[in-house]
Amino acid sequence: MSDVLNRTLEVLREHPTLHPGDRILAAMSGGVDSSVMAALLHRAGYEVIGISMQLFDKKTTQGSDGKCCTLDDFQDARRVAFDMGFAHYVMDFEARFRETVIEGFIQGYLDGETPSPCIRCNQHLKFSALMERAESLDAPFVATGHYSAITQSGGSWHLRKASDPAKDQSYFLFHHTQATLPRTLFPLAHLTKPEVRRLGAELGLHLAEKPESQEICFVTQDRYDAFLESEGRDPGRGEGDIRHLDGRVLGRHQGYWRHTVGQRRGLGVAHAAPLYVVRIEPATNTVWVGSEADLMGRDLVARELNWIHGVPAGPVACEARIRSRSPEAEALVIPLPDGRAKVAFADPQRAIAPGQAVVFYRDGEVLGGGWIDGSGL
Repeated sequence: MSDVLNRTLEVLREHPTLHPGDRILAAMSGGVDSSVMAALLHRAGYEVIGISMQLFDKKTTQGSDGKCCTLDDFQDARRVAFDMGFAHYVMDFEARFRETVIEGFIQGYLDGETPSPCIRCNQHLKFSALMERAESLDAPFVATGHYSAITQSGGSWHLRKASDPAKDQSYFLFHHTQATLPRTLFPLAHLTKPEVRRLGAELGLHLAEKPESQEICFVTQDRYDAFLESEGRDPGRGEGDIRHLDGRVLGRHQGYWRHTVGQRRGLGVAHAAPLYVVRIEPATNTVWVGSEADLMGRDLVARELNWIHGVPAGPVACEARIRSRSPEAEALVIPLPDGRAKVAFADPQRAIAPGQAVVFYRDGEVLGGGWIDGSGL
């Protein structure tokens, strides 16, 4: 065995609550990461049950090129399980996915927001619905191929960034709690993507070089507006004004929900300087635009907050991230009486978009997060 495989198996066997032979539900999308994750757990001596989650009807959803969770992906997952010698099942979660992810995705755009369905899927499917199934199968743990780390110290469980900053997915996992972290396994926490591919080849997996899936699984060619149209969810308000922040009407849009904060291309407006979508106002059917400087904001309000170590008694100094690919920025989180929080940044942040998640960090640990309700633009 290679040094990387030996080290990975050793890390798994040192888990504080895992015991030899424990039963683990492994969420298998059919990609390289989840396949290597499941194969590693099996190789380490645990009883693995591979689960592929049927989330939407792939026969009626427009196309699937480059997306995860296709029928071909499920066949890949099944082959990995067969070759390694553990069980694999496809479980139907379509109704739950529709209710908690797709409907929220659609409503978010109708509310003038920019939704983040992958976080909702993690929250409501992988670490809620799948954990319920795990209980019914007497499986103490659910494992996924996420790049993030879970540690235990001082009587508490901690969610931390993965070793590889280029692959870290901790932003998408802020919903975890002290109840879910002890039951969750992230076997890839200390690995890089090239190491995962090499482990896949070493373990004999046929898909070690399979390309990564991209973007939202149920939306074709990243055209979310076409998806909303196919769902028959056009709010019916038709054209509306594209207004500059100074009040001038610069043009007309074909549906406010076709636009997102920070957007530059596709506005159809001629102007001497570049214009960006600064605010979307469904109530008046207006898309507000301005300069890049107008995109900068120093604060936001967040709703649906989750604190991994409990609600703080007062303001929290931390680093906050306002989208998955943005760097953390120094911030102060101030709890509000209505259960929301104000997040005040030391420096202006670009394109704070309602509907996206804001996640709080300190020294590489996720403290919690919430959903952006509004910005200080």
